[in-house]
Amino acid sequence: MRPATAEDYYIRLKKALDLVLRRLDQPCSVEEVAAEAAFSRFHCQRMFRAMTGESIAQLVRRLRLQRAAYRLRHESIDVIEIALDAGYGSEEAFSRAFRRACGLSPNRYRTAWPPPAFSSPSARVRYYPGEGRVEIDPPTGGTKMKVRIENFDDIEVARIRHVGVYDEIGPCFERLFGWASSIGATPGRILTLSYDDPDEVAPKNLRSDACIEISTDTQPQPGISLYKIPAGRYAVYTHRGAYDGIPEAYRRLFGLWLPQSGEEIDERPCMEIYRNSPLDTPPSELLTDLCLPLQTASTG
Repeated sequence: MRPATAEDYYIRLKKALDLVLRRLDQPCSVEEVAAEAAFSRFHCQRMFRAMTGESIAQLVRRLRLQRAAYRLRHESIDVIEIALDAGYGSEEAFSRAFRRACGLSPNRYRTAWPPPAFSSPSARVRYYPGEGRVEIDPPTGGTKMKVRIENFDDIEVARIRHVGVYDEIGPCFERLFGWASSIGATPGRILTLSYDDPDEVAPKNLRSDACIEISTDTQPQPGISLYKIPAGRYAVYTHRGAYDGIPEAYRRLFGLWLPQSGEEIDERPCMEIYRNSPLDTPPSELLTDLCLPLQTASTG
């Protein structure tokens, strides 16, 4: 298997976009989009958003509204019929969404000249409803991110599952350190495993594991489990700065670095390793290794 190129990634993404367009009235599942693009199911949502600027659901909503706008100007059909075809349960709901997207009501849009453009979180995916096609503009230029490839051995950890906002995981670490101290163990690396994309999952439902590296046969307290993170390859980027900058760093890793790297993401969670502590380090000096799981290197 030859290394993937940026062109390969965007050819695969274009196939997924074409599928989304063909299935606009019966939206695709994440599994179907991942299969069409040969993307990791585990990381598909994150990759799709990073490369397009929109989630799959956001893109579907925008394309439906743009298709509706085209029909408003080119077809003599009642607004309610266009609203229902666009997936809205009432003309009122459609009108609210339409006004948010372009600043005009559907009826005013029919005769406005020139027709206003639709607001979009991304200018990369362009839709031509009259021609029934979409195009994707790959980002230009490279990324200056200093990413290194590392092979990690198994990591034995004690962990606590946290469900909720990622930056509220602190009490889980306090409990882990308290338990480690009670059994006379000194933890090694401090890390988290992240299972959900904060751009896609509601904050209250985000899943992550607070982990401390520890090797022990002592049975942990309820709520704490012992786990072995499997060995594997990772792309590692050291983020310097406050933790609230980590989501944007991940977006650049998935959207810019990965397509140009020749690598493929693996079906394992991302991992953050904290190289210093916010208890004695100013936010601007915090160092966090962001670790993207990679498939085994190709030999061909």
